Amino acid sequence: MLEGMKDYWLCVGGANVDMQGVTSVRLLPGTSNPGVVHQTAGGVARNVAESLGWLGEEVHLYALVGEDSDGEWLRQITADSGVATHGMFRVPGRSTGRYLAVCDLDEELYTAVADMAINDAWNTSMIQSGLLSLQQAAGLFMDANLPLPVMEAFLTEANRLEKKVIVDLVSVKKAEKWKGMLAGIYTIVGSIDEMETLCGRILHSYQDVEKCAKTLVDEGVSQVMIMCGEAGLYLCNQTESFWLSPPDAPIRASAGDAFAAGVIYAQNKTQRLAEQGAFGMAMAELSMERKGNIDLNELSRRAEFLVTKPNPWINGNLE
Repeated sequence: MLEGMKDYWLCVGGANVDMQGVTSVRLLPGTSNPGVVHQTAGGVARNVAESLGWLGEEVHLYALVGEDSDGEWLRQITADSGVATHGMFRVPGRSTGRYLAVCDLDEELYTAVADMAINDAWNTSMIQSGLLSLQQAAGLFMDANLPLPVMEAFLTEANRLEKKVIVDLVSVKKAEKWKGMLAGIYTIVGSIDEMETLCGRILHSYQDVEKCAKTLVDEGVSQVMIMCGEAGLYLCNQTESFWLSPPDAPIRASAGDAFAAGVIYAQNKTQRLAEQGAFGMAMAELSMERKGNIDLNELSRRAEFLVTKPNPWINGNLE
């Protein structure tokens, strides 16, 4: 790192336009539902980078956009949060990725369609540029929107450089990409459904979640964080494990990327697994309340509360 430069995190993965339809009544499948449609900037890696920017962190984003108005809009809105966007490569002849989500009136995801063909356009020059940036980075965040060879290239180089690697499973389908690539991952973040794909079994009970996390740790992951909705957050590494109670408003799917950003932010603040998870939940909670710059004192206060919030012994099924 050059003298005077602040450590930065490198985020590599998806950047796309999110279209979200939210019904104003309980969703009825197979017919038209009244509601509202929103357009926002999306992509897991982009969202994580933006959240880190709002936290005042230095972050470089490497992702692909088309040579179109959507791509220019994404680059600008991402830069507005303080993210370095020189790695948001424009791909000639390709359209910027789009993600179409349909949500129930409580904003829980019902179904979604991801048009991410542009992510297959990574070439050797783009990869090499990202690997060069990785050399000076504090760590790597990567999502599964990337082609498998690109994921392997970044993970291999990060391990060679002894960088922390934090990854997001993204979706049930894309979680399959991480199979066989777990060794060398520092922290893996995902939902119950995504972890079921990775572990290859149904997580019906709290004990099932704990066994799944232990399996992933045995396969080489240093830390596992499983978001379990209203049941809270399960954290596990080689020496300790915790069930943290959820915030008053459970983490929605839309706030999962902010959770990952909170965990990254906590890396140079604390080595305690429970505190890192609490920072993630606090950041997710704040992201559901407001957009823009984050009050770091408020974030720390909420994290401190969440890590000490009483959590009775959990038993039984997750339903």
